[in-house]
Amino acid sequence: MKILLFVAFPVFVLSFLFSCKREQTVWDSNWQLPLLSDSLTLTNLVDDSILSVVGGNYQLSFDRELLTMKLSDFVEIPDTTINHAYALSLNGITIPPGTSFVNDIQEHDLHLGEIELKKIVVKSGGIKIKVLNPIATKTNFTVELPGVTQNGVTLSQFFAAPAGTNSQPGQVNGFVDLSGYTVDLRGADLGGFNLIQSRLVVQSDPTGQSVVLSNQDSMRFVFELADIQLDYARGYFGSQLISETINKNSALLASIQSGLIDIDAATLGIRIENGLKLSAKFRLNEFKNTNHQAQTVSLNHSTIGNWQTINAATGTYASLTTSVYNMLVDGANSNLEQFIENHGGSIGVNYDLHVNPWGNISGGWDEIWDNHPLSVQITGDLPLNIQMDNLLIQDTFPLTIKNDPTKTHIKAGRIWMNATNAFPLQGSVVLQLLDNNNNLITILSGSSTVASSLTGNIVNGLYQKDSYLVFDFPESIVDLVGASSKCVVKLILNTPNATQSSNTKVSIPENAFFKFKVGTKITIENRL
Repeated sequence: MKILLFVAFPVFVLSFLFSCKREQTVWDSNWQLPLLSDSLTLTNLVDDSILSVVGGNYQLSFDRELLTMKLSDFVEIPDTTINHAYALSLNGITIPPGTSFVNDIQEHDLHLGEIELKKIVVKSGGIKIKVLNPIATKTNFTVELPGVTQNGVTLSQFFAAPAGTNSQPGQVNGFVDLSGYTVDLRGADLGGFNLIQSRLVVQSDPTGQSVVLSNQDSMRFVFELADIQLDYARGYFGSQLISETINKNSALLASIQSGLIDIDAATLGIRIENGLKLSAKFRLNEFKNTNHQAQTVSLNHSTIGNWQTINAATGTYASLTTSVYNMLVDGANSNLEQFIENHGGSIGVNYDLHVNPWGNISGGWDEIWDNHPLSVQITGDLPLNIQMDNLLIQDTFPLTIKNDPTKTHIKAGRIWMNATNAFPLQGSVVLQLLDNNNNLITILSGSSTVASSLTGNIVNGLYQKDSYLVFDFPESIVDLVGASSKCVVKLILNTPNATQSSNTKVSIPENAFFKFKVGTKITIENRL
């Protein structure tokens, strides 16, 4: 579209105003001004990351991700504060220095809902630890988290807490970076899930004094899981149904007002690659597009509306084999060509993804590694072998031009364009000027079309054709321009064969270009 829209833009820069205090003399002067010179290629008009070359011609090849589900989408360890408190059962007992009087293990539920985790490996985050001492001597605390290990070594931290009271306990703080730690969440009997263990060992200061203990003394530590991100998790991740509708608008396709396009050999694919060691089902419910005439075409294919089983990945982290599901859509098994030829600018996709649809069939042995997600991708190949029949592309631009005939003003003029076209497309441009109420003021048409390259000669391996066209602005039209507030640019595209007798399918050759120069000739009526 950008190729020929440049024909229209100079209209908006031609008007300028010279203000004079009185009119004593009137004369005309002619001006010729260059406006722009440029060369456009297909990579200017289309994202070049989806362009490829097959047999010397361009084709569109795209691969877009609709959905990615990683470990963090299944499991989120909340920032959780856990208290491990131990109340002494003895009262009024005096203990000498260096006496161990607490050795207590507790389990704490992480409350993960339907998620039942048995083992995790931490990627980042840590534990904030606070130790509180209510007795009147410095006390040694050993804080241990059984089941939290790194290289086979259980996490254990030593703290020397200052003396304190129940109302004002002595306090010491610490932090442990859990990156790389493995956490067994099965609990003490190894049969549970979502359970983290803590162990508290307390000893009075070996170099301190004897102290009297009370059953009101509560020895405790508080630990907070903070910003935990996971590398790996094993367990049961629940049965989750994800339903999503994606609506996209294409500005280029939405600007197509009417006309026909004809394509062939297009393919579309849905690819699901499952790196999760859990099963799933996928269902594409609808894939449709709606054009400017409100005509909607929905893609028809045998798999649409039906559940497709997605097998679990197999193997271990070092030798994981992902499960791959492919759905191929082409002109032989669907209405894909009709779907594309509807040139709908509004595109809608609706699908369902059901993870663990049959429940906990693995006995809690589902596994997810963070760098092995489940991804849903849409792929496509569209050779640019296209026929266009009066394909109308339209856009509207604001236009504010003041041209006061009582002062120095543009009297008449024209815009001209010299073009060399190496695209096998023929285009004509029409400008419509509208007022504030969208009423048509006037229509401006180019003197000729930009001819297809196929009507020219081969230069440096490419067919090329030179064209020259002008937009004339006689005085009667220039006066109307001042009343306009909008300009509608209409681009009509065809793909004629070399004899221009009829339209035909054409391929876009590699390195095709559109080179042009635009200028203006204007007559100014000067008033002094």
